[in-house]
Amino acid sequence: MVRAVLVEDDKLMARTIQHYCREAFGKSLVSLKTFDELTPALYSIKENPIDLLLLDINLKGQSGYEILKLPEKDSFYTIVISSDKQNAVSAFDFGVLDFVAKPFTRERFIAAIDRMKSASASKADSMRKNSISLKKDGMIEVIRFQDILYLEASGNFTEIHLKSGRKELIRKTMESVLAELNSDFFRSHRSFIINLSEVKKILHGKGNHFKVLLGDSAEVALSRSNYNTLKEMLG
Repeated sequence: MVRAVLVEDDKLMARTIQHYCREAFGKSLVSLKTFDELTPALYSIKENPIDLLLLDINLKGQSGYEILKLPEKDSFYTIVISSDKQNAVSAFDFGVLDFVAKPFTRERFIAAIDRMKSASASKADSMRKNSISLKKDGMIEVIRFQDILYLEASGNFTEIHLKSGRKELIRKTMESVLAELNSDFFRSHRSFIINLSEVKKILHGKGNHFKVLLGDSAEVALSRSNYNTLKEMLG
């Protein structure tokens, strides 16, 4: 699903872009808000998440680049559409995905959208490889590996302990979750999987029992059979 914002002060050009955009995305385009002035566009983007910004940089004497100074700019793709070809280099300095020079053909516009689709697919693939998804309140929440402190077995479920202190229960066994994780994680005990980047030290307890100190204060069990392996991994 794509949520887009078009910032264009030429009404005829705006209608053309709207038509091409609907053609390129089809039913996956869930919203396409259009603005002909900078201020309302800035306000809308600050308040509402989007996936794509189609931006004219010359807006009634104001610069569309003001939008690309927002901290939110990294959360969406930007395609600049402008007759000012001299600003193409500046546009890419702002991290835009593409610069479409006016006048442009349908094919050139579709090519820019295809580039966005390709980049989005690559980003989604990377996200899948570096995150776990869970159903929560009827929605899918994505948890990044880098935000996980450790995981704990809970019957046929697994409890995810996040660095923030939050806990989430996922309807998967430890074995199935371990198969999804990357080499940053290690099964320290039959009931625990730890994030190796968060290991502070190995703790020696009474009776030859071991624990691993993670983050600021979390202590997780370490089996004797895995003690030497972890010690070697940590160097």
